[in-house]
Amino acid sequence: MLARLHRNSRIAVIAITLFLVFDFAALALNFWLSWKIEQQAIAINLSGRQRMLSQRMVKCLLLIERTHQRGADIGPTLAELKLTHELFSNTLLGFARGHITKGGNSKPLFLPAVNGEEARRLVAEAEGIWQPYEQLVLGVIQADPAGLETALEPALEYAVGNNLKLLDLMNRLTTELEVQTQREAVQIRWFQGAAFLLALLNFFGAMALYLHRMRLMSRSHGLLDSIINKVPTCVVVVANNNRIIKANHTAERLFGYATDSLVGKSINELLIRSGNERHGVRSDGSRFLAAQKVNEVMMDNADVTIMTISDITQQRKTEAHLNALAYHDMLTSLPNRQLFDDRLAQEIAHAERNSSGLGLLFLDLDRFKPVNDAHGHEVGDKLLQQTAARLKSSLREVDTVSRWGGDEFTILLPQVGDRTSCEKVAHILIEQLGKPFEIDGLQLNIGASVGIALYPEDGKDAQTLISHADETMYRAKQAGRNTFR
Repeated sequence: MLARLHRNSRIAVIAITLFLVFDFAALALNFWLSWKIEQQAIAINLSGRQRMLSQRMVKCLLLIERTHQRGADIGPTLAELKLTHELFSNTLLGFARGHITKGGNSKPLFLPAVNGEEARRLVAEAEGIWQPYEQLVLGVIQADPAGLETALEPALEYAVGNNLKLLDLMNRLTTELEVQTQREAVQIRWFQGAAFLLALLNFFGAMALYLHRMRLMSRSHGLLDSIINKVPTCVVVVANNNRIIKANHTAERLFGYATDSLVGKSINELLIRSGNERHGVRSDGSRFLAAQKVNEVMMDNADVTIMTISDITQQRKTEAHLNALAYHDMLTSLPNRQLFDDRLAQEIAHAERNSSGLGLLFLDLDRFKPVNDAHGHEVGDKLLQQTAARLKSSLREVDTVSRWGGDEFTILLPQVGDRTSCEKVAHILIEQLGKPFEIDGLQLNIGASVGIALYPEDGKDAQTLISHADETMYRAKQAGRNTFR
């Protein structure tokens, strides 16, 4: 009998130790997942920025050509082209082999090389297009006034012929990185679930062994108290009448009760249901989100329930933080491209089912770059935040405004049946953004150019609608800015 008890005790101690190991492993996986998704979110944002930089290079080349023909100073535009060229080159090099570049806050960061065969193929294809393009743009940057036209002509010709291919590759890279993030998140969650399940199995195995030991020792309640008090998880033993007959010290600390004060209380006083959630109620009336596991056992020839209760408040906060990182822009708190694309796909499906219309606006800020250069990125960031607030306040609850990247925004207008309604919204947004901004004692004036696309007239899929809205926005820029097309 004693030998069996000692053997069961050793097995139980091993099981509890394994429970703790698996529990800490699940926690470590949670932290690792947070870091991994944060890194992937940065990579996704930077791949989206590549698209904006590619467009900016074309715009700079066109503007240099026009400015040079008029005999005006091309210095500011040439400086912008040089910065854009450097950012695009360093970021693409980071995706290919790992390299230092600048993040969205303009601070240096190390961008590791992409993983996955498809992502590496897309980057390699982009490098093949970029290498001659890079040299041509570099020739424009380094050209003296006499040789500028000679350097501009091949650079513009190459840009016109290859920029759309480069844009498409960056879009596909962004999509591939998003798919990789989702895939890795699913895999890690499976690991977390397996670790948690093994921890529970070990815990209940330990409890079963301890309960067996209790029966062998004439059902000693004192021994049971000793056992459950060694378990670092909140444990309560509940009788058929829902009254607590035993609780460990962890349970007393969790609920804020003195030693043995929980015995005799109804479990319904400590655990209450609110909607789909369960809340624990402490002795001072405060509450916490609770997770509960139950196991039915026999004790003293009666059925009892052993409950393990956990405070998962911090876990929920961590999940919410991860969700915000994955689906929202960190600067403006607006939905990011991934969330916008998901909502756009849903609204297209809804519009198709109901034979209704759908509006899509592509908005690019005017004169944002000069403000950013003149007053610094901190003022520029605050300007983007105030812009986001004005856009949100000018739209309906059902509309979605997203930061597409840099100083570009996309607006989704569901249940809009005609182009006139979209134009009214565009006019309101342009009017709101045309009003002065007050930032750190400065009065700043910008504007916006807006491109409009309407489902199904301008496209029946997300990519076509976005491309159409982007193209019409660019035409609005060419028409003199602060307008829509």
